[in-house]
Amino acid sequence: MRRVRSWVWLAATLTLSACAPNGGSQTPTPTSSTSAVAVVPTLNADAQVAVDAAMRDVAAHLGVDPSALRVDQVEPRQWSDSSLGCPQPGNLYSQIVTPGFLIVISSNTKQLEYHADARGHVVLCRET
Repeated sequence: MRRVRSWVWLAATLTLSACAPNGGSQTPTPTSSTSAVAVVPTLNADAQVAVDAAMRDVAAHLGVDPSALRVDQVEPRQWSDSSLGCPQPGNLYSQIVTPGFLIVISSNTKQLEYHADARGHVVLCRET
């Protein structure tokens, strides 16, 4: 009986510990500053792939050289579905939290907001 109780206790402990939240630290969310100069931190590989894809799209969209563009903002995001926060009428999207990035790129005349997933798929969401 004692041996059975030990096995039950062990199984319960392992099951509950598997369901416990991860004890790892979360990545801090960058805050906006009042400075006019945008500082883009060193990007991880996933973010860099997304930024590169957005830069190519902006250059093609505006017909400008990529050297004339400036990356103003890159923030990690958790999009609520596979539309990346930019649903298009008539399209269906997977209802799954999708990790990615908010990317803001400027030219001399325009500012474009892109949403990206972690694999580098980008969507132009806003142009001002």
